[in-house]
Amino acid sequence: MSRLRDFLRFFGAHWLLLLAIALYLWAVVVSPERAAAAATVSVRSLLSVALLVLAVMGLVGILQVWISRDLVARMLGKEAGLKALLLAAVCGMVLIGPAYIVFPLLMSLRLQGARWAVIVIVLASYTVKLHMIPLEVGFLGWQFSLLRIVLTLVFAIPSGLAMEAFLDTFETNRSSLPGDAHD
Repeated sequence: MSRLRDFLRFFGAHWLLLLAIALYLWAVVVSPERAAAAATVSVRSLLSVALLVLAVMGLVGILQVWISRDLVARMLGKEAGLKALLLAAVCGMVLIGPAYIVFPLLMSLRLQGARWAVIVIVLASYTVKLHMIPLEVGFLGWQFSLLRIVLTLVFAIPSGLAMEAFLDTFETNRSSLPGDAHD
């Protein structure tokens, strides 16, 4: 039973990687030439983002060491109240870069004491992308852009609070289960 549990944990933690490997193996069987071309594209893509990802991981490490947990908790934790939620909305709007940079940064803040609502609000307001508004207006019109931005921001805070309530309930219920160790 323990081996099955270990396998399920491993599979649960690495399902995407295992799925990609399985699909590549299937592609090699079906069409080796196309599988080789796909592998080449994958390696090029990985190399193009590798330095950026390493830099972000370095930044995350620096943030965890230089910014105290107390400061993050005071500014972005539950004690900060509405101020933290509004700060999260503003920060999300000015964040630039791809999601694979934003996610590790947000998880680092979460581990430092930021509340779940802050994380959700940053992600929701991150879709506004202030630097892209002129382009959006040019293609879709100012009425569409303005309405989308307003609705995104209006629903960001309630969504963050709802997600936080759900996650807090889930974490409370999970910690009360007998024999359940947090990994």
